Amino acid sequence: MTDPLGGTAPLRPHSTKIRAVVPLDAGIRDPETGLYSRVYFDEVIGRELERAKRHGSALSVVSVVLDLGDLETDCDRETALDVLAVAGRVLAAITRDTDLVFRWERDELLVLLFEADATACQKKTEMLNALFGDWREGKGPVARPVRIGIGAGALEEGRVFAGVLQAARATARRAV
Repeated sequence: MTDPLGGTAPLRPHSTKIRAVVPLDAGIRDPETGLYSRVYFDEVIGRELERAKRHGSALSVVSVVLDLGDLETDCDRETALDVLAVAGRVLAAITRDTDLVFRWERDELLVLLFEADATACQKKTEMLNALFGDWREGKGPVARPVRIGIGAGALEEGRVFAGVLQAARATARRAV
């Protein structure tokens, strides 16, 4: 399996070698991808929303949904997890150090983009659609098309973050 970041194989966070490197204390990291977990998201989101409000800074969210069911059916569970892990690594590599990447659900990754307004969020979404376009054509980490949906939204004046998150997730799910 090739890694779009230049390696020959993706990290396998569900292997014992990676598990030893990625601390699983307090549920901060997802054991299968090495990304931040939803538990950690729940810990930090209130604080980050308050910080954005206090400093008047923008906050955006991007949802990336991969159809792992097709991969599990056509390949196997381990391959599906490898593809999810590579997608997480790609997201982590193309986001800034200040942004956070989470495994949200079994087949969904979530990115919090700090100080990213609607324009910056739209640019990030376009970049991700172009990048994952190759995956959709079978030119990604597996030699078969991977169905990927992307949705995004920016927290703007008068909007509630839960609504922004819900809309981004719904858009990504519809696109799969």
